[in-house]
Amino acid sequence: MWVKNKVKITGPAAGSVPLIILPLITVGLTGFLMAVILGGPLGALNEYLIAWVQNMSQSGTNTVLLAIILGAMIGFDLGGPVNKAAWMAGNALFLSGVYLPNIFINIAICIPPLGYGLATLLMKKRFSKTYQEAGKGAVIMGVIGITEGAIPFTLRNPAKMILVNMFACATGAALTALLGAHIIMPPIGGLYGAVSVGTPIAYLAGGIVGALIVAGAPCW
Repeated sequence: MWVKNKVKITGPAAGSVPLIILPLITVGLTGFLMAVILGGPLGALNEYLIAWVQNMSQSGTNTVLLAIILGAMIGFDLGGPVNKAAWMAGNALFLSGVYLPNIFINIAICIPPLGYGLATLLMKKRFSKTYQEAGKGAVIMGVIGITEGAIPFTLRNPAKMILVNMFACATGAALTALLGAHIIMPPIGGLYGAVSVGTPIAYLAGGIVGALIVAGAPCW
């Protein structure tokens, strides 16, 4: 908005302001900020979180506790640095032949978008047409495992819904662990990943319960 208010061009080149000049300045400044100022600290934080998750997974940490922590990390920022730290640690362990953390990560990823999608179906009157349409996409993203599908809904009330996302993902992942989900093959992401998990009902139950927590959040 600051750049938009300050950069004024008239004449034939005026049409280039929103299409070329504003993106060039704002994206350039953002890239500079990330590369020069924030990149180092955020990169170090991300590496620390990845190492922390890997250490927990390999040091005999209680399975349910591990599921709770991984689930909460996935639900915290929906594809942001904390979410990606858990996801990247899971992938690193996956490549090392340690598959169990991926089961908890995979089901937690499904929960927020699936929950918001269900909310738009169960409580249509509380959502605009735009959000109802977004809810259909969120259901699909939940099924295939893309947490970013929950971002538009979380932004309606981030102070509350981030906590709901974390609680729902942690609860769903913990339930999956408690019900005995175990490794039978390298796990597949998405809700249909149940076919790659021992005790698939545990995987599905964790996802459904977590999604219902999000869908029934009192702030809706």
